[in-house]
Amino acid sequence: MVHTRPIEPPTAPLTDGTVALRPRREPDLAAIAEASHDPEIRRWLDDEPMDAQARRGWVARGEELWRSGKAAPLVIADAVTDEPVGSINLQFRSDTEATVAYGVFPQCRGRGIAPRAVRLLAHWALSDLKLERVILEADVRNTASIRVAEKCGFHRLDTRSETAAGDGQQSIAVFALYDSVPG
Repeated sequence: MVHTRPIEPPTAPLTDGTVALRPRREPDLAAIAEASHDPEIRRWLDDEPMDAQARRGWVARGEELWRSGKAAPLVIADAVTDEPVGSINLQFRSDTEATVAYGVFPQCRGRGIAPRAVRLLAHWALSDLKLERVILEADVRNTASIRVAEKCGFHRLDTRSETAAGDGQQSIAVFALYDSVPG
């Protein structure tokens, strides 16, 4: 069952006082576009680096994802300065389940931003959106994302093998967090 209902962005940024999750804005575009070319982000995410065409209509595409109910794309921002430090996206598989994908800008890594952002998003998805399950998938070689899943209380469900572009086979660790507040 595909998710088809529109999703309303949070009325206020989701925040823990250190990071804030909020809808993307035009001023965020330059930082997001630059980060899309980062080799570490490119290594783990399937998204293509942003070119001039991808930059056009970026905010409008994000708004359409919310309206269509396909995804909830958010910027991870510094809670004090509101400067973007990464991005996070909830992608709906059904009315009860979604996957989370995220990236932290290179200059902001190592500060615990990813676990904070994933906790905030998972809490919102499970409590406000009433999802039953949030899935986090990570290449088994991506030790940073494996640690994020574990720090956020996700339970490892499985490891599956899939074909990767130009990389042959890859093993994906699948984690889930169920309709309870992450720790």
